[in-house]
Amino acid sequence: MAICELSFQNGIFHLRLGGRGDSYRTDQFIEELEQKLKEIRGRARPSSKGLVTTFAPGGGSFCDGVTAKEDPVRHRTAGVVHALFDMPFPTAAAVAGDVRSSLALALVLAHDDMAVWKGAGFELPEVREGHPPAPPYLAALLRDKAPYPMMRSKLVLRSEAMDGATFGGYWYMTDSRCDSKDDVTGEAMGIVATSIGKVRDGEAYIATRKSFFPESWKAVSEFLAVKP
Repeated sequence: MAICELSFQNGIFHLRLGGRGDSYRTDQFIEELEQKLKEIRGRARPSSKGLVTTFAPGGGSFCDGVTAKEDPVRHRTAGVVHALFDMPFPTAAAVAGDVRSSLALALVLAHDDMAVWKGAGFELPEVREGHPPAPPYLAALLRDKAPYPMMRSKLVLRSEAMDGATFGGYWYMTDSRCDSKDDVTGEAMGIVATSIGKVRDGEAYIATRKSFFPESWKAVSEFLAVKP
């Protein structure tokens, strides 16, 4: 069974990323995700409404084994963040399971908006467990998208765990906190479907996104050594 499953309906790309599994301890997951995002980018049309990525649809831990100590994975995750910033339409993360690593959180935050199951868990255990620091592009995403310095201190410096209800309350980008994990994808679909009109200038949308989150775009571009 594929780790990343892609479907398309009513102008919306839907990418489902599986839950906990040993396969996340290799490059397999990131490689498959890179391929799916490349396919989405190639199939994008002016009439495409957007992308919804569902994280851990079964309610388990998303990307549980991918840690910041794995340099190749850090680099390839940056490539995925870069690809999400370069999508010519709105993107929304549907968080239906736990997010418990810095790289998993970076993938979530790279989306424009977010719908979160209130029972999901968020945690960055790298500091507590002695891993190297979180990658710099995660720090930039946190600064761009989290209005509360205390939240960043709790999540990163103290490595405190948060549930989805608490985590979602800290973000500019969270449009919906859901009581049931089964409702998360539908909420994210609604966010994307109503974001903008039927036809849009994709390049203008990309430029606008990058201007709204300039520090994140600069950080991930510098990490990849590409021109921002």
